[in-house]
Amino acid sequence: MAYASPIKKTDDKEDPSYIRQRTPNPKLPWCPTCKRHTDYHLKVIGRDPKTGGDKTAAFYTCEECGGDTWKPTCPLAINIVSLLFFGFLLFMCTYALLAGWLEEDPGGWIIPLATPVAGYALYKNSKKNNAHWRTFRAWAKSENSL
Repeated sequence: MAYASPIKKTDDKEDPSYIRQRTPNPKLPWCPTCKRHTDYHLKVIGRDPKTGGDKTAAFYTCEECGGDTWKPTCPLAINIVSLLFFGFLLFMCTYALLAGWLEEDPGGWIIPLATPVAGYALYKNSKKNNAHWRTFRAWAKSENSL
């Protein structure tokens, strides 16, 4: 397992890693449970049968608490893309209903059925990112950060 962060847990306030953990940096993954930049790794989700190597997830795992750790991302761009994608799906759903695709091809029902599922998934992802961003910003302004 490869480690992606040189940050070490320490209580020495003069140590550079202590300062790095508590200095708000949106370019480093941040753990909302530990409320600081911690050591992290890519979570192993299985073995690749072709190469025999590890398959890793697209998100980081905190070394201290085992929770999800990711870089704080401004939610505006994610929210706009989510709204545009959901709007496109609604447009396609409406077009499919008005154009009569559903009567000609029963497979066309996938669009109206998948739209609420995709909308809910986009909403949950956006809500989770918004909460992470707010928590990071509050921590960055608090006395716990440097």
